[in-house]
Amino acid sequence: MSKENKVIVVSYDQNLNRLGVIDVFRSLIWTRKYYECGTFELHAPLNTRNLQLLAENNILSKREFKDKNGHIVKTTSKESGIVEYIAIDDTVNEITAKGRFLSSIMDRRAIKTVVNFNGKTEAGMRKLVQSVTAMPFVELGELKGFTETVRFQVSYKELYTYMCKLSKYSNLGFTIRADFKAKKFFFEVYKGVDRTESQRERSRVVFSEIYKNLNGVAYVFSNQNTKTCAIVAGEGEGAARTLVTVGGGTGWDLREVIVDARDVQKDDDMTTAEYTEILKQKGNEKLAEYGIVEAMDAQTKPFVNFVYREDYDLGDVVTVKKKMWGIEMDKRITEIQEIFENGGFDIVPTFGDPLPETVNLDDN
Repeated sequence: MSKENKVIVVSYDQNLNRLGVIDVFRSLIWTRKYYECGTFELHAPLNTRNLQLLAENNILSKREFKDKNGHIVKTTSKESGIVEYIAIDDTVNEITAKGRFLSSIMDRRAIKTVVNFNGKTEAGMRKLVQSVTAMPFVELGELKGFTETVRFQVSYKELYTYMCKLSKYSNLGFTIRADFKAKKFFFEVYKGVDRTESQRERSRVVFSEIYKNLNGVAYVFSNQNTKTCAIVAGEGEGAARTLVTVGGGTGWDLREVIVDARDVQKDDDMTTAEYTEILKQKGNEKLAEYGIVEAMDAQTKPFVNFVYREDYDLGDVVTVKKKMWGIEMDKRITEIQEIFENGGFDIVPTFGDPLPETVNLDDN
């Protein structure tokens, strides 16, 4: 793949110094995710230069140009990735590099103090970033002013894991964006836009066979791990332990989960009502993780009927119709896989929440 085929990969070292460009490769899969960090996988020719450019911990940025139809693009991707995996195979003369996007560096930090927060979720996320050991080059980016609110107390947790929980609970995405000219990373929160068929405030986006923008469809529904009622156990011992219940359900529809919140402590400055609200938040976070799974993956062209990243983007809520299966739903685009291969560009969006790879109900 060459420059005229619309995408190159620029490599930087850990100090954000530009190392060079990879403009010939067999395949690039760039997977963007809303509630967590994305991933990438690059297959490039095996040579000395690529071995240097795809070395461990290098940072890769995707830069795009106009495609053969003249659509979009002459922009650097919003996301950048860190090389975490390298495979070299001289039988096919190829090097494979894999990794996660920059927000994965939060996986290297832990919340080592008690953080109490009550206010806008965006501000709470930013406070958590500031509460941990400083991450290289990372600063707070623009405050967007989103109105979603949250009350929480957290301590001795991995920063990235808790950030994903807050994202899922609030439906806000988060990212670490690189500014290579300024040699800085910016932590930012963002929010998808409602583009469903029922709203009238902005242009609507509908994926359907009728519009020829829905192909190779795979649909999944699962309520196997669904929980409807969280029983949150706070401080205290035995019968004296503080218990709070959120959610509900009766009969077959009641699915309970115990949330161990012993680590959430009521301090002298906290009222009983405030402590109860924090425990409720713990329960709501758990229920957000274990809702009904309903998702649809589909192959589509980036410029058929609706232009990707102009008419819709990651995090937006759109309408999806598969009339042959009797399915019509409004779902958030929670993942978009960009595939650059054989001179072409395709995307595979995921509408709704995909089935988790692993489920650990003991992780409270």
